[in-house]
Amino acid sequence: MGLTLSLSQWDDPGVGSAAVAPTIEADYSPPRGNPVKQRKPTGGWRRWHRWLGLLVAMPVLVLSVTGILLNHVESLDWASEPLPPTLARSYGVPIPEQINGSPVDGHWYAQAGERLFVDGRAVAACSSPFQGAVAVQGLIVAGCGGELLLLQGEQLVERLRPAQGVPAFTRLGVAAGALILETDNRLLQFDPDRLGSAGAPSGDWQPAPLTPVPSTILSDLQAASVPAALNWQRLLQDLHAGRLFGRVGQWLMDLAALVLVVLALTGALVWARSRR
Repeated sequence: MGLTLSLSQWDDPGVGSAAVAPTIEADYSPPRGNPVKQRKPTGGWRRWHRWLGLLVAMPVLVLSVTGILLNHVESLDWASEPLPPTLARSYGVPIPEQINGSPVDGHWYAQAGERLFVDGRAVAACSSPFQGAVAVQGLIVAGCGGELLLLQGEQLVERLRPAQGVPAFTRLGVAAGALILETDNRLLQFDPDRLGSAGAPSGDWQPAPLTPVPSTILSDLQAASVPAALNWQRLLQDLHAGRLFGRVGQWLMDLAALVLVVLALTGALVWARSRR
């Protein structure tokens, strides 16, 4: 506040000229400077809302992306697409680094994922272990877990089981153009047509060769070794639930979901108070 001195004139009957009389006027002006800001009641909630959002940003991003992909997994054809062998190993699936097969008449016969493959193409069911393949009387005979598979090219002609008279054998081979089965204690000449033993082999026998398959076929066989249930949909589900990272991952995703609830409540509270 300041004081202002001013002069006023008035007529005095006893004086010939106008007299000047001082007057005092009060002039008030507010003090200069920044006024004190009133703290908003939502400031604390805004701060918590911001820090909680930063804390769970990455888990929420994973939840959102995997949720969107899971919603469209059928249209993406990921429900039946097996995982690559590298990712399958992270689930503990024993993907072999090397697979043995039998080269017969310029083709490779091998077993992977309970199937028989010819040059990397699946042709028939084939149980473990794979006991080799040989050419006999115009057919290819493959041993799969004690069964004999008779093939013509890539076409399965017949499957012979122990119940049909096939003796228990560990390896198979040929001798003088006949099929030879190696049992625990001897060699037997087996006739697939008559489903019976024809006695001991005549001459030296040649067991079915089992050697590492070429790298061009190995990748297909390794991919076939991945179980059908271990597909991209399973991976997305495990990422979404945090199971891919064990118990810690599950708790982290649970915490992120709970924080999302808190963020929704604090966001609504901040908005409601800012409207007042």
